[in-house]
Amino acid sequence: MCLNEHIKNSEILMENKKIYNLKQIQFACVIGSPFVAGILISHNYSKFGESKKGVLWILICTVWTLALFGLAMLIPENITSPGLVIPLINGAIIHLFVKRFQGERISEHFENKGEKSSNWLPVGLTVLVVALIFIPVILLDRISNVNDYLRADFNGNGVFYNHEMTIEEVNKLGNILIRTDYFNSENLTEVVFEDCDSVIDLKLVTDKDYFNNTEYLNEMQSVFKHISCYDFSKPVRFNFMDEYLKTEKRIILNQSDSIQYLMESVPFVQNKNFRLFYDIMIPENERLKLQDLILRLKNLFPHQYQINFMYEIVDDSYMLSLYVPKVDWNKPQIMTDSRLLKSRLNQADFNKPFRLRLYEHTETNYEEYEIK
Repeated sequence: MCLNEHIKNSEILMENKKIYNLKQIQFACVIGSPFVAGILISHNYSKFGESKKGVLWILICTVWTLALFGLAMLIPENITSPGLVIPLINGAIIHLFVKRFQGERISEHFENKGEKSSNWLPVGLTVLVVALIFIPVILLDRISNVNDYLRADFNGNGVFYNHEMTIEEVNKLGNILIRTDYFNSENLTEVVFEDCDSVIDLKLVTDKDYFNNTEYLNEMQSVFKHISCYDFSKPVRFNFMDEYLKTEKRIILNQSDSIQYLMESVPFVQNKNFRLFYDIMIPENERLKLQDLILRLKNLFPHQYQINFMYEIVDDSYMLSLYVPKVDWNKPQIMTDSRLLKSRLNQADFNKPFRLRLYEHTETNYEEYEIK
């Protein structure tokens, strides 16, 4: 066979082979992983008639990829991820190896009119690998740490707590949250109450989107400020926590006067139809005294009716507020009964003088009228 025929046959042979060039392999390593690059390198070796080397490179790149995952697992959570640094380093390394072991053959292939393999395989493999990496990560992120805690139920709401917390403290917190209506049957929610050596962490479970919501934060500051008035075995720190019990944000307690305490509510001890909403700064004996006085006024407050009483401290006085529709405020009997109630309250032995007001509260409006 003459030289020209040999060259012609070689060109025909190379034209029938499709391999990956250096840029394709490097790109696959950076975007996909060393594993994807290893498959492309193996493909080239198979076209060169060296399949055993191709298998070896798949093994090498598989170990390389697994080593990267292991390294990622060892990086502490509080250290910022290297981002693109590691993939770019991978790309630089694979460039050196491919140029060293396949560079001449790749160049010779294209010089002899050889064709480049399609990008569909590296793209498809890259998408597959990325999916295999991120889908488990997303699923793991959605798996709650709930099994790390015990759970106490409060009318369907929950307090998650660790083994170091006493059930007495858990019940104390749960009952506070019931009295403030943070725990209610219409909007079930949960908190985490965790003993952390010298402090107790209270974590309100909420969507991460609310972590930096100013309006929500101000609303929850009232909850935190309210709970801070109670004595627990250790100082209480306040936090938000996501619903998967994985991510949290420390909240600095705002003691500003603009942050209002919450009202607590309990049914009357001797009549569950009556409910008292009260300022927690009012001593318990004063609250019980008011209940006794109200129960004695059967003509004003029939025991079979459901009635709410709001009991606050306003300008160094006690303020008792009663719901009465505005259309009734000027009725003689309402005025007479209201003045009688105010007189009885101020004749009793309370620590502060009493004021009395009527109010009407609708979805769009609030109005009140103080009895003089």
